[in-house]
Amino acid sequence: MKIQQIRNATVKITFADKVFLTDPMFAPKDEYPPIPESFTPDLKWPLTDLPVPVEKITENVDAVIMTHYHIDHFDEFAVKALPEDIKMFVQDDYDRKVLVGFGFKDVEIVQESGTVFGDAVLYKTNCLHGVKETTMPYFNMFEIRHEAMGIVFKSDEEKTLYLAGDTIWYDGVKETIEKYNPDVIIVNAAKAQMKKSGPIIMGTEDIENVHKCAPEAKIVASHMDTVGHATLNREQLREFVEKNNLFESVLIPEDGDIIVFDKE
Repeated sequence: MKIQQIRNATVKITFADKVFLTDPMFAPKDEYPPIPESFTPDLKWPLTDLPVPVEKITENVDAVIMTHYHIDHFDEFAVKALPEDIKMFVQDDYDRKVLVGFGFKDVEIVQESGTVFGDAVLYKTNCLHGVKETTMPYFNMFEIRHEAMGIVFKSDEEKTLYLAGDTIWYDGVKETIEKYNPDVIIVNAAKAQMKKSGPIIMGTEDIENVHKCAPEAKIVASHMDTVGHATLNREQLREFVEKNNLFESVLIPEDGDIIVFDKE
């Protein structure tokens, strides 16, 4: 298994001889206006440029996974860059119709019971994209959906990978870890939030809970240092990891970094 952190939640995963691209967001730096009601309401985003050219990112990709249709997980630059006939995986029929509307021709819904792709099996997992009582007013304001998914990747050829997706720590994440016993867990870790929403993805406490639930797993921190509503950056997370002696368990790749996990 090879994991390349591209930028934000865009990750290139080589698994069981297939190359997956998750949540492609290809906008150049400062393309989008500041996020209203965030703690940095004057900050344009993405905060950084892509670490490599788009053509290099899309090279040799066998399938794209869109965990949910939010602009920081699939944008108009990705629509233009990806071939219409590329394999796409989504969480439900709503998101399938979104991508079909963009012209993509091979869009499949990932099943909780498992979806086979080559020698890999993908399992849809649930997310809690922030506590609904506090987040839904913002989701409704921005006219976006709350629903999102994670994915478990399984193969006889590889360690088990859990891409947790846009979620905070809650019983659904705990149940997924207990069910699949993943060796590697990618968490979206920027603790993004609006002024009164509470976190909508993981922060340090969530990561600590993931580690306690899966003490042998390697945790890879993604979705960092890119969006305007983030409240946790890599430097702060490194300080937390060092303070809590988690440096052997929590990996914090920079954009463009590649991490390899061999099947043992």
